[in-house]
Amino acid sequence: MNTADQIEQIARATTTRLAEASREFSAVQRRLSGVAGQHRQATADATARLRADLEVAADACDSPTPRILLPADVAEASPHRGRHSE
Repeated sequence: MNTADQIEQIARATTTRLAEASREFSAVQRRLSGVAGQHRQATADATARLRADLEVAADACDSPTPRILLPADVAEASPHRGRHSE
């Protein structure tokens, strides 16, 4: 086995271990996030629950939603149409 093959073998093994560690980290992070959320809900008073609900609603409004273009909208925006044509 030459040096290039050894380097490739080490790189592949390292990549595999890194991917496994990343998956494990993500799973633990999701689990801990869920446990923390359940704990916050169980120990929260009415004000804290309202605040959390408002934050979730505000975050939902912040995320851009894709605009659905209907055929009429596309035709209106066409650069090939005249400015005053109807």
